[in-house]
Order: sequence, then structure tokens, then C-alpha cells
Amino acid sequence: MITESQIKAAVRSAPHTGKTIELKDDGDRGSGRLSLQVRALKNKVVAEWYAVYYRIGKRRMTKIGSYPTMGLAEARKAFREDFAPAISIGASPDGRLSRASHKHAYGTVEDLFTAYVASLRSEGKRSAGIADRILLTSPKATPVADTIGRQRPASEIGPQDIVGHLAEVHGRGSVVMASIIRSWVSAAFAWGMKSEHSYTGEHVGTRWGIKANPVLPIASDPAAKRTSNRFLSPRQFRDFWEWLNHTRANSRANEPLMLQLALGQRGEEILRISADVFDRRQRMLFWTETKNGAPHAVPLTDLAFNLLDSMTPNKKGLYFPAVERLSEAAPATLLHQRTKAYVEATGAEKFTPRDIRRTWKTLAGQAGIPKDMRDRLQNHAAKGDISSRHYDRYDYLPEKRAAMDVWAAYMDKIIAGEIDTDVVKLPAAAG
Repeated sequence: MITESQIKAAVRSAPHTGKTIELKDDGDRGSGRLSLQVRALKNKVVAEWYAVYYRIGKRRMTKIGSYPTMGLAEARKAFREDFAPAISIGASPDGRLSRASHKHAYGTVEDLFTAYVASLRSEGKRSAGIADRILLTSPKATPVADTIGRQRPASEIGPQDIVGHLAEVHGRGSVVMASIIRSWVSAAFAWGMKSEHSYTGEHVGTRWGIKANPVLPIASDPAAKRTSNRFLSPRQFRDFWEWLNHTRANSRANEPLMLQLALGQRGEEILRISADVFDRRQRMLFWTETKNGAPHAVPLTDLAFNLLDSMTPNKKGLYFPAVERLSEAAPATLLHQRTKAYVEATGAEKFTPRDIRRTWKTLAGQAGIPKDMRDRLQNHAAKGDISSRHYDRYDYLPEKRAAMDVWAAYMDKIIAGEIDTDVVKLPAAAG
């Protein structure tokens, strides 16, 4: 336990150590500790009281007051009555709640979203970064937490609190994004309801008090789920490729879009290309896990190989990292923003990165590649087949290379203008 003599000794020592001296009280596990942080500034020594606790494996501190304005006995009483009860039930210890209200205190919206994102990261979910930006940290749009109230108890949130945010996003024409946000908020609240009653996870003892998922009464938007049949014709393909090539210096989204055009892969997986995924010697990409849960290998065309070979991954090994989290791949919104910029700059017919994948499937069929091989190249092979259960990265590699050679020759003709048409004639099996 902290004593007056320890405090005085720390105050005397701080100017000589050049480091912060911490004194801590004992306490019950999970209820935090009273801490005194003593450090020397230029002309004085500063001593401050903090409530120290852990959330999701990370140490956090909330200031209680300053010494000697607040003495040891007063600080200990404030911590015991106004901070420890909130910490012990997983709520945010802000010191403003009375002892009576602590009996019913629940975790805040920010606590819930932070814990949910952390659980996604701990499970290795690639979508954790997307959830984090939508719910908590987006620098370009208002995060959900800011709209519905970060410090409000999660248990108080109702459908109308969420509807307002979704309506604002939908109202500016972002129909699909509104639907995506709805799904993430629903997932966070559903996770909170389950985690409160879990006896195996690190959130044991955390109370959210959520009785019902507030998103469930909010109807989904059928317009956001309409299936698109849009694909680029050879002429549109060439125009987009040339624009991307000529404006490469203007956006870091150009290279992944060019790779998507050249390889027909999912945009999210192109963005996840790392030094481990890019096999330079074998001139191919190999993901150990993809969206459908299966590993996937795809040979590189000369255009795709030269593009990647000219680039340098960051220190984390990523070729297309997020701006703020260099250990995470850039979000798929990067590709959407760039295709939108192209449409606005050129007046081209609207399309999305998802349509690029359909474009490759369509034009590769016109080039003469059978549908079953196009499915394999795009990782659409049935999950139950032997390759999905016991995957060898060299399975079907000769056949895949032969097919990609056919596609590379056809794509070269498209870019050269030798196939210059807005009409695509395909058999029904083209997909």
C-alpha cells in the first residue's frame, strides 16, 4: 500500500532519476489499482493520482486528481467509491457516477465497439480494420460511435439512435455503405450480448446489459443487395487500363486495380498481397486463406509480375498497407474511391471494383478459357473437392499457367486496340 513516506521519497527522487516513479495500492483482481505517478518537469515535480486498470489486455489510466491538493486518504476514498466499482463491472471509470448508480452501470458504446474490434483482431479476422473504421475511427466519415454517443451505456441504445446515422449515410447516395454499417453495428451488439454470458473469453465479468439487439427492428434495404450484371467491354477495359497507367503517380489505388484487371481476383485479396503471398521465383501469388476459407494460387501474367516486381513492400511486408495501421492491408474503399474518380473524370458508365472481377470472368471466357478453369483461377472451385481440403499450391498449376497465357495474349490485344469493341458475345456458360 502507498504510504506518506513513500510519496515524499518519490518526490525527492524524481528530479534525479529522470523517470516517472509509480506507486500503487494493492487491490482485488479486476477492480484496478490506485496509482500515484511522480515525475519531474523543468522547474517542479508533478504528482498525479490515477485509476489504473486493464481492458482487452491493454493498460489504461484515468486521472483522479493531483497531489498534494488531493491527499492520500482522499484519493484512496475517491478511487474506492467512484472508480473501482465501475472498473470491476467493465464500465468506463469516469468518476462522475455515484455509488448508487454504479450498481447498475454498464459498459459504454465505445467500450463495446472497442472490445468487439479487439475480439475480431484476436481471431485473426481480416475485417477487423473495416469494423474499427466504421464503428470507431474513420477519419473521412463520422464513426457510428460518435453519432450515437461514445459514452452512453450500450444498453441504452435503441433503434432510433441507429436509424438516424443510417439515414444520413443513405441520404447522400451511399446505399450499399448504409447496409454495410447496419450489419457491423448489428454484429457488435450481438457479440456484446453473447460475450457478457461467456465463461471462456477475456471479457468474463464485463457487463453490457443489452437485452435485445437494437438493429433487429431496422429493416434491411433490398436495394443494397441487388445483383449487378455490369462488366466492361474490351474498349472500356482498355480505356480504364490506360487511365490507370497514365495516372499511377496520382493514387496508390491504381496498381491494385491494374492487378485486379490483369488477374481477376477479389479486390480485398489483391490489397492483402505481401512478401509472403508474392512468390517471385514461381511467378505466382499464393494466399494460405481467402474469403471462402480456402487457400488459393494464381500464376502471374507478365504485366502483373512486372508491376509487382517494380514495387517494394513496407516493413511489415505489405504492398498496399493502410495509411494509419501499417500492419493492415488498405481498405476496399480505396478501390471504390478510385473507380468513382475515373467515372467522374471521364464520364464513363458507372461500375465498381466488384464489376472488374465479373469483367475478367466474361472476357476470359471470350478469350476461350473454359468456365471450370476460370472458376479455379478465381477461387470458385467447390469447397468440398480434394484440392480445398488438402491443398497443394501446385495443384493444377500447369493448367492454370496455360490458361493465364491465353488470357495474357488476349489482354495484350485489348490494350493494343486490336480488339476494340463495345459488344461481347458469349455462350451462356460464360458466367
